[in-house]
Parts: sequence; C-alpha cells; structure tokens
Amino acid sequence: MKKTIIFAIAAIIILPIFLFSEVVYLSEEDYKKLKKSERLHYWETLENELANNQQRKADALANQEKYSARIEELKQELAGLNGNYDVVHQEILDYLGVTTDDFAGIQAKIDYFNQSIDNWDRMSDKDLWNSKKAVRELIAEYNEYRQTNFAKVPDFRYQFSDLDNRISNLEQSLEAAKPKYYEDTYTVVKGDYLSKISGYSFIYNDWRKWPIIYRANRDKIKDPNLIYPDQVLKIPRGLPNDWKVYKGECLWRIASYPEVYNNAAKWPVIYRANKDQIKNPDLIYPNQIFEIPRD
Repeated sequence: MKKTIIFAIAAIIILPIFLFSEVVYLSEEDYKKLKKSERLHYWETLENELANNQQRKADALANQEKYSARIEELKQELAGLNGNYDVVHQEILDYLGVTTDDFAGIQAKIDYFNQSIDNWDRMSDKDLWNSKKAVRELIAEYNEYRQTNFAKVPDFRYQFSDLDNRISNLEQSLEAAKPKYYEDTYTVVKGDYLSKISGYSFIYNDWRKWPIIYRANRDKIKDPNLIYPDQVLKIPRGLPNDWKVYKGECLWRIASYPEVYNNAAKWPVIYRANKDQIKNPDLIYPNQIFEIPRD
C-alpha cells in the first residue's frame, strides 16, 4: 500500500511536468529514494523530454533557414522601396522648391510656434485675453506660414498636423477667455465717419449703432460728425457693468441706451444699485460712475 502511494505521488509530480515539456530534475539524494519502477518512469520521462527538445531544435533550425531567407527577401524589397521613396521624395522637394538645407529653418519655425503656444497655454484666462493682440498675430502668422511650400514638405507632415490642432485649441481658449464686456479698437482712415464704421461687418454690421461708438469715445469726439484719420476709437463689445456719467445725461436716458438696457423704463434698476451716491434720482452729475446690474 505504501509503495503504491509513493508511486502515485511520483506520477502526479512527473506527469504534468511531462505534459508541459518541463522536467524537474531530481537531486542524487531524491533519486536514491525512488523505487525501481519510479526510477524507470523518471528515466522514461527524461528520454521523452530529450527527444522533444531534439525535435524542437530541429524545427527551430529549419525555421531559422526559412526565416533567414525571408528576411533577406524583405531586405531587398525594403532597399527597393527606399530607392523609390528617395526618388519620389526628391521629386516632391523639387516641385515645392525646397531643399534639405531648408529643413533646419522649417524645424526652427515649428519650434517657435510650439514654444509660443506653450507660453499662452500657461496663462490664466485674464492674462490670455489681455494678450489677445499678440495671440491673434501669432495665429495669423501661423496660418500664413501654413500656406507656404515649407509647410507642405512631407517630412514635417505630422508636426504640422499637431500644430493645426494646437492652433485650433488656442483659438478656442482665447474665445473662452473672452469677458462678457471688452473693448476692441479701430483706427480711423480717410473717408470714415461713425455710421460707416458702425456698418463694417467686423464692427457691428449695422450703421444705426454708431451712437455706441460715439458714447464710448466722448473723451476724444467732441462732435460726432467730426472724426479724423489716425484717431484710435474704442469699439465696445458686449454689455458694460458700469457707466461713467456725461453732461446732459439722466437715469432714464442712460437706461435707454442699447448698450445698457435699451429700455428707459428700467432706470430704477440703476438707481437702486447706486443709492449710496444717488440721493435724488433726478440729480446725477458728470463723472459719477454707476454700477449697471446684469441678470
């Protein structure tokens, strides 16, 4: 009974090892403990493992020869493809009028755009918006360079594709940083007048909104019918949160302005928000600055 149990244990240990082509080699001391039948089984397992390894070696050598031949074939194919690539690549460069000597300059330009975008990406929304002129100039510069043949060289395709995405994200970030109210500027040219300026598509696209420009520039426009070349005018965007009082204004007039409430009847809203400086709603004074509540 004891002998049977030992043999069974040995079989349990050796059989799985054989099935998975792995043998646990016994020490001399452990080998001496085996019964004769167990030793025979152990040797059979070793012989089977040896035969299996010999077959695997033979297969590996055969595959090596086969794969080596295939590798040589692929190397020859690759050499041919590289030759064709070089020819086509040179034809593209010739067509674009670009030489490999230009590559360093192209890479430097790519690095410049990336470094500039990195700088904007680190800014807060407020700082980014305050730098909007420089940001827009960079975007315009990139878009212009993107149309040149330098940006069409295939060697830099992926870098420019990445830059396209970064520029697009920068434009979105600038738009997201835009405050609810801000002021652009416009430099007057010969032949301009306020209603004409207001009618430009990039201003208000509505000539009737010229009074908005006039009111925002009353410190430099004494007569709305008289403006001069090279004057730099503020162009309000959005709705202001405060209002500086000018001579002749009253609460209902201020409330009636389209950039305020476009409704004279809403003058009490301004009055209630500024009671600390308005003792009598019928009496307000130039240079007072009132809060304009927004919903």
